[in-house]
Amino acid sequence: MQSPLTDLLDAAERRGKLNLRTSDIAQAMPGVSAGALRQALHRQQRKGRIVRASRGSEHWVIVPLQDASAGAPPLETWLDAYLSKTLGVPYYVGLLSAAEVYGASPQAVMITQVMVPKSRRPLQVGRHRLVFLKSTRIAEMPTRWHETPHGRFKVSTPELTALDLVSRQQVTGGIARVAEVLQSLAPEMTADGLTAALNAAQETPAAQRLGVFLSQLDQPLLTNLVADWLGNKRTRRIPLAIGGDEQCASTLDRRFKVNVPSARQPANT
Repeated sequence: MQSPLTDLLDAAERRGKLNLRTSDIAQAMPGVSAGALRQALHRQQRKGRIVRASRGSEHWVIVPLQDASAGAPPLETWLDAYLSKTLGVPYYVGLLSAAEVYGASPQAVMITQVMVPKSRRPLQVGRHRLVFLKSTRIAEMPTRWHETPHGRFKVSTPELTALDLVSRQQVTGGIARVAEVLQSLAPEMTADGLTAALNAAQETPAAQRLGVFLSQLDQPLLTNLVADWLGNKRTRRIPLAIGGDEQCASTLDRRFKVNVPSARQPANT
């Protein structure tokens, strides 16, 4: 005979409801004490039937049999429910993880990079490892839903992804990796989308650097748009690589006031 909690989990999974909170479970099992319920949840956790999103969150994710080897179902089944509903934290999946959503990351991304308003510790749910990065203007940032048959989560637009990649080179593999990703991402970008991202982010140095990358990728429409957006902004001379070697040979891109390493110069210049 199965336990009442096992029956509840099986019924929830059949309805496609993989996210449960301790309070919801307790309400569905009124005759069970808090201590007994806690023990039952831990037994199910040890068996791999459920996984807790984070310590103290009281947010449980049911692990279907086909996802047992991964220790948790796909991100789209639980990420939005956990961050938006349980924690009430605005977020979007960004950087290399967003680029992967758009098919623009040539290398497999082993972690999921998530932008949130305040610093948070990394999170491990099954085999999914999440790293959180701070974005103070997150409510204004342009995002869209990444929809799959399993569910959905918010992801930065291609244009915001490009800006974030350029401004956070330290966590994206440096300018060579950024250039590689942007080459595949640029065809997904539009003038309207780029304008929205620039206006939301209001990051002048990131725009300067992105202008150089787009110019090197032979994207004249997007390059000119960035240059026009910078027209009334106060700019200063900056290196293309954040934290790069100031002594390395470089050439000034006068349009964007960016020192471009000689190794990044187009072959025909």
